[in-house]
Amino acid sequence: MDSSARNGRNRRVVIVKDRRSVWLALVAAAWALALPGCTVSKEVPPAVAAPPAPSRLSIPASGPVAVSLTPSINRPVSPDLLALGKRVYEKQCAACHGSDGRGEGEAAYLLYPKPRDFTAGKYALVSTWDRVPTDEDLFRTISRGMPGSAMPSWGHLTEEERWGLVHYVKSFTEKPWTVPASADPKSEGAMGQGVVRVPPEPPFTPEARARAIERYADACASCHGKTGRGDGTEVQKDDKGYPTRPRDLTLGVFKGTHDPATLYRRIVAGMPGSPMPMSDWAFGEDAWHLVHLVRSWSSDEQRARAEMLKFRIVARRVDRVPEHPDAGAWRLATPVNLHLMPLWWRTDRPEEVTVRALHDGRELALLLVWSDASADHTAMRPQDFRDAVAVQFALSPDPPFFAMGAKGQFVNIWMWKSERQADIDLPFHDLEAVYPNIGIDSYPNLARSPMEQPTRHALTIQSEAAFITGWGAGNIVSDPVRASAGEDLAAQGFGTLRARPLDDQAVNAQGVYRTGTYRVVLRRALRGSGERAVSLGPGSMVPVGFAVWNGSAGDRDGKKSVTIWQELWIEP
Repeated sequence: MDSSARNGRNRRVVIVKDRRSVWLALVAAAWALALPGCTVSKEVPPAVAAPPAPSRLSIPASGPVAVSLTPSINRPVSPDLLALGKRVYEKQCAACHGSDGRGEGEAAYLLYPKPRDFTAGKYALVSTWDRVPTDEDLFRTISRGMPGSAMPSWGHLTEEERWGLVHYVKSFTEKPWTVPASADPKSEGAMGQGVVRVPPEPPFTPEARARAIERYADACASCHGKTGRGDGTEVQKDDKGYPTRPRDLTLGVFKGTHDPATLYRRIVAGMPGSPMPMSDWAFGEDAWHLVHLVRSWSSDEQRARAEMLKFRIVARRVDRVPEHPDAGAWRLATPVNLHLMPLWWRTDRPEEVTVRALHDGRELALLLVWSDASADHTAMRPQDFRDAVAVQFALSPDPPFFAMGAKGQFVNIWMWKSERQADIDLPFHDLEAVYPNIGIDSYPNLARSPMEQPTRHALTIQSEAAFITGWGAGNIVSDPVRASAGEDLAAQGFGTLRARPLDDQAVNAQGVYRTGTYRVVLRRALRGSGERAVSLGPGSMVPVGFAVWNGSAGDRDGKKSVTIWQELWIEP
């Protein structure tokens, strides 16, 4: 039917026998035209109606994900629970603690302090006079992790899975233990048994503080230092002969929880397997005075930053994602402060990385901000290391081991490196910039005439790529003319990090450093290209983890500070 016929049909008068229906239809149309913003439209049949837009209320708000450290019930050992614990252990724990529980997994060489040897049955965090853990001690440690080490929080696991780990870890011990009924010491200097009872908390008066300082000087200062900074005895070893250091009590980093009752038991029971001895003499008010003194040397904020918490990051939808770290659009994104832990523990660590996320239905952009006292943007000399940041994405809702995946379970990694940014912002950093008198071979360049051929000191970008072997082979690390400081990588465990194919390198990154702070934007299309690329979509959630490298601290490869798995929600 041509357009004139259609127009003619539209102008025809439809004869309706029921005049009352016509009158009602006219009244309804008049009201619709009279109301602002209202229009008259045909009703779409239910079978072809568009699905309702997803509600923003379906996406939870940014912030910490609640985790319970205290079990709701104590689950006794059973074959099913042991089988569950074995499955979880092999997936999440064996990389550090080893499949046989001896603390010698494939990642152990990267970690300080070293992973616990479960076969010895010596656990640092105990609450008993007998210096053995209760099942609840183990449950709490698994749930919270151990700040001051590379032991992360596993609180995101179900309570049943954590109980499975408790009983499976206990099965490694060569000498099983039992916890007797609790009993206080019968006399001064005598030992109690079972769980250490915590007596009522006395007030921390000036007299109590003076008493605490006196007892601390007698029993604690030789290791922890006169002012609690961990600068007393510098040469210490744990029971396996590995070097260790006394805790700097002013940093607020406690391997066990920092609540007063737990610290009380830590002082009295000590930390088996470490140089921290039992202080049974302190049972009573002396231990309380020491608890108050130690807590007074750090703040609630410091102690909170040491906790490895899981957070939810919501990527808000905007008209267009920003490309620069200083763009005003970032004010629309809720900042989330993620806590970092160095795998090789040190006190001068980056404590937090602040993450903001935005998307426009086509691209996702992440803004990562962290403090660094120095800008390390070259890694040419053997003694130099770059600054860097990376985000890893799980490729399934059930993420693999948080340290770069596991065999057959890939993660997609977006990485920014400071020297790549310097090569873009400044003239390309060639070796001649660091070693001015270096001798450089020259090769023919087919893009130049014979008279223009370099004869000596041909810089990298003046050479033909075929003679710069990494560049000529398509290695993104060797490409001196890349337009982005970002890299798109994939890994399935330690030592497996690989660049994704050159055609699939779609991560754009830009970073700036000012006033002791890095601000880096990582951008990529929501839909991934090629194998092992994460694909995202509005209304979806993906597990993400973050890592920061501090070049001046010697960070490189596996020596870095990391987060546990977090949740990234893409707003509809």
